[in-house]
Amino acid sequence: MARIRTIKPEFFTSEDIVALSPFARLLYIALWCEADREGRLFWKPKTFKIRYFPADDLDINALCEEILASGVVELYDDGLAHIPMFLKHQHINPRESKSELPEPVKKKARVSDASTTRESRDSDVQVGREGKEGKEHASVDAGFDAFWQAYPLKKSKKDAVKAWAKIKPNEHLAGKILQAVQRAMTSEDWTKDGGRYIPHASTWLNGERWNDEVQTGFTLTAPGGDTRFKGAK
Repeated sequence: MARIRTIKPEFFTSEDIVALSPFARLLYIALWCEADREGRLFWKPKTFKIRYFPADDLDINALCEEILASGVVELYDDGLAHIPMFLKHQHINPRESKSELPEPVKKKARVSDASTTRESRDSDVQVGREGKEGKEHASVDAGFDAFWQAYPLKKSKKDAVKAWAKIKPNEHLAGKILQAVQRAMTSEDWTKDGGRYIPHASTWLNGERWNDEVQTGFTLTAPGGDTRFKGAK
């Protein structure tokens, strides 16, 4: 049975969605069709490319990393993913087949009683801090991975990681940075001479170049060869 999914008008103004690049938003919608009635799916980027972007020249791995970095989709087990907010926004046809995929493991809350010692409580606090720090670190890594996949010049990755860590972009800024990279890839500076003038990623990040106004590289030629519109956007 075909899976029918719905999309609400407020989707397009949601903060999480606005932070995604246009193709990433479209991929996220496509993943609703991949997901079963519980919002679970097999994570197969190459399959997503063939099914949903057959005629588009894009980096599906970079899009998938962007989706994961945003938190709207989460991986679990081996090759599986789920959409945390799926059931909140989708009205499922009751005749749709039940999920055959395992349920993501949920975090269990700690339960303490009167016999808990001060030492064990301190230990729990420390574990909680380490867990939080680990989650934040994973989120930073995912955000950088999406950026690195999208950035066309793969040089001095170590310096780029340091620059990214220095910025500490939140989800919104990370999405803005990815969109800026995609725009810059069509710019005159990045396309001329085979990309010779593309800066190193660390230089681009340290200079906050995502705020630059992009000059596209095409030329409009008026009748008679007038190129006064060169560089128009």
